[in-house]
Amino acid sequence: MRQIYERKQNVKEAKYLGVYICNDLKDDGDILRHLHNFYARSNSIIRKCHHCSMGVKLRLFHAYCCTTYCCQLWVNFNKGSYLKAKVAYNNMHRRIWGYNRRDSASSMFANNAIDTFDALLRKNIYGLKKRIFNINNVQLL
Repeated sequence: MRQIYERKQNVKEAKYLGVYICNDLKDDGDILRHLHNFYARSNSIIRKCHHCSMGVKLRLFHAYCCTTYCCQLWVNFNKGSYLKAKVAYNNMHRRIWGYNRRDSASSMFANNAIDTFDALLRKNIYGLKKRIFNINNVQLL
């Protein structure tokens, strides 16, 4: 009896638990996923909450847009993908708070007491590191 083997095809990327895993082990696909979701959520706040006060917009933005799911695991990516995400973060802040395109991003973040994109990622990485070091389960260590 002759067995027929199906040829397995390799895929370039797969989505697992909401995170894109690529066969080249780069995180560019996941960063672009985050970028797409960030634009969608920010535009939703701009469209639906344009009449709200600055405090309400700030709370909505922190709760709805600053959730960078699994950004702590981004270690192997192209600089261009990272810069696209950073520019998107700055631009959407400008649009939500009505700043001009040429206004300084650092003064905008300082005036509104908002974390920059780099600070947001650093806080998330530090939080993950802190949770890992405080783990009490001996089997996981």
